[in-house]
Amino acid sequence: MLPWAVGPLSNRAPQYQNQYTLVSRDGKLRFSALSRRALALPPEVLAEIFFFCLPFDEDLLVVPDPDDAPLVLCVVCRQWRNVALATPKLWSSLFFDFTVWEPPDWDSEPLYVDMCRTWLSRARNVPLSLRTDNRLPDDAANPLLETIIGLSQQWQSVKFGWGVLPLPENGNYPFLEKLNIFSPPPNHPTLSFRDAPKLRDVLIPSYTPRIQLPWHQLTRFGTHSMDIKPCLELLRHASNLVEAHLSILPYGSSALPNTIFPLPQLQFLNLSGASVEGGAIAIPMTLLNCFKSPALKTLGLGFEFPRWDNLTDISPFLSFASQSALQLHTLVLSVIPTSTDALIECLKATPSVIHLKLQISPRISDVNQVFTEFTDHRDFMPNLESLVIGLLTPRPALDPLVAVNMLIWRCVTSPVTRLQSFRFEVRHRPDFEDSIKSCIKTHLMYPKLEASRSDLGLDARTYEWSFLGILP
Repeated sequence: MLPWAVGPLSNRAPQYQNQYTLVSRDGKLRFSALSRRALALPPEVLAEIFFFCLPFDEDLLVVPDPDDAPLVLCVVCRQWRNVALATPKLWSSLFFDFTVWEPPDWDSEPLYVDMCRTWLSRARNVPLSLRTDNRLPDDAANPLLETIIGLSQQWQSVKFGWGVLPLPENGNYPFLEKLNIFSPPPNHPTLSFRDAPKLRDVLIPSYTPRIQLPWHQLTRFGTHSMDIKPCLELLRHASNLVEAHLSILPYGSSALPNTIFPLPQLQFLNLSGASVEGGAIAIPMTLLNCFKSPALKTLGLGFEFPRWDNLTDISPFLSFASQSALQLHTLVLSVIPTSTDALIECLKATPSVIHLKLQISPRISDVNQVFTEFTDHRDFMPNLESLVIGLLTPRPALDPLVAVNMLIWRCVTSPVTRLQSFRFEVRHRPDFEDSIKSCIKTHLMYPKLEASRSDLGLDARTYEWSFLGILP
C-alpha cells in the first residue's frame, strides 16, 4: 500500500502538522513554527504562493511526492488544505508512471490509478500538462490510459512515450498547444490534430502523414525521421514556422520542386540527413534550394553516418547563404563529406557568424589549412566569438603550432572581434592534447594569451558530438 496515496489524496481526516513556519531542507518542503502572519494571508495570495512551491521538472510537470507541493500543503492546516483543493492549477500537471505496479508492487495499481484520477479531478476543467516517458501499455483498456484519453479535450501540453494512443480519428483539442507523440503503426487510423486552434509546438520522432497537423499554425516542429514529400508540404504551408529540427530520409533530386517557398519567420533550422538500410543517405543540403528564410539566425547542417566515397555539392549552401539580408549568428557544420577548399568556401560565405561549431569529416585528413584560414585574415569570419572544432579521425594531421598561432591571433593580436571561447575535441588522442598545451605554454605570447581571459578548452577524449541536437 502506498502511504502517500492515502493522506492528502483520500477522504480521511488529515493529520495536520504544527501550524508554524515553512522551511526548506534537502530540497523538500518542511514545516515548523508556522507564523500567524502566513495563516492570515488571503486565500488568493496563498494560492499564488502555493503555485510557486510546485516542484516543476524541465517540462513544467509535477511528479507526485508526499514530501513536496502540492500534497504536503494539504497536511499543514485546514485553511491550507482548503485553499490547495480549491486551486485547480496546482493539480493541472502530472507525470504518469506505468511501471509503478510492476513486481514486487502488484498491489499498488488500484491505489496509483485512484491517486491519478483524484489528482486530475482536482484540476476540474483547467488545461492539463501530462507526460509519460516510458512505453505506453499495449492494453487499450488500461485504466490510466483511459484516464488520459478521457481528458484529451483538456490537453494543453502532452508528451507520451512509445506506443499507440487510441485517440479518435478526428479529435477536438481546444487547449492543445504542445504535442510530443509517436506515429501510429500502418494499420492504425489516421490521427488528426487539425481541430487544435492553439497548437504551435510539435515534436514527432518519426513523422508520417498518418498524423495530420495544422502546418500553417506551427511555430516549432521537430522530427528524427521524415520523408521528403511531407517535408515539402511543411515548407509549403508552415509560413509561421520559427524553429525547425528536420532529419530527412533519402530522396532523389527529382523529388524537389522548382518553386521556392518563403519562410519569413524562420530563425532556427537544424537540418540533417538520416541513414537507412543499405547505406543510402539523404542530401539535406539540396533542400536549401527550396526555400528562403531571411530572418534565419541559427543554421545546423549535418549527416548521420555518411558515406565518405561521395563528396557533397556545397552550391546550395553558398546560394542560400548569399540571400539578401541573411545574417547568421550561429552555424553548425557536422561531418559534411566535402573537400577542404569547399569547407573553407562555406565558412567564407558566412561572415556574420558569431558562434561556429565545426565537426570536420574524415575526408579532410589535413586540417592545417582550415586552422590557417582563421589566422591573419581579417575578412575570414571577422565577427567570430566562440569556436568549437571536433575531429573524428584518431590521428589528425594537425601541427600543434598551427593551432596555437590561430589562438594567439584570434584571442590576442587580431584586429577583428576577439575570440572569447574555444573548444577543441579530438577522439582518442591524449598525447595530442598534451602537445598543444605544451606548445601554448612555451609560446612567447602565452602570458598575453592567459591575460586575454579567453575560455580555452582542449579535450582529447571519446566524445559525443553535440550537433545542436537533431531534436529540441
